[in-house]
This record gives sequence, structure tokens and C-alpha cells, in this order.
Amino acid sequence: MSSTSPAVSVIVPAYNRAQLIGRALESLRRQTYRDFEVVLGDDASTDDTVAVARKAWPDVKVARLPVNRGA
Repeated sequence: MSSTSPAVSVIVPAYNRAQLIGRALESLRRQTYRDFEVVLGDDASTDDTVAVARKAWPDVKVARLPVNRGA
């Protein structure tokens, strides 16, 4: 990613997806276009979704709701 503001923000919505979030972020890592940031929109997950996402993508920005709001 560039040191200036990224051209694109990729929003990844999630709720209790610890088992799949790493796979989703790995898909982003394989993209050839690199000028983007990743924002995880966590809907108050009760599993390790955020921790797994941070491990898979250390620079992930997290927007976490305090209570589950659903779709």
C-alpha cells in the first residue's frame, strides 16, 4: 500500500466469521492492484473474527458495532 491515502477502500462485512475471514483477506492479498486499504465491518461478532483478521492482515482497520444489528 502507498504511504498516502489509498485510492480504494475495501469494506469486508463480517459477523462470526473467524473460520472464513482469513480466506477472504488472503484473496485480497493476491490482487495485483495494491493501492487499497482494508476495513473490516464487524457486526459485534462473539467469536475471534477481529483477532483472526488482524493476524491475517495486520493493517486492517476495524469498524466494530457494539451490538449485533444484522443485515
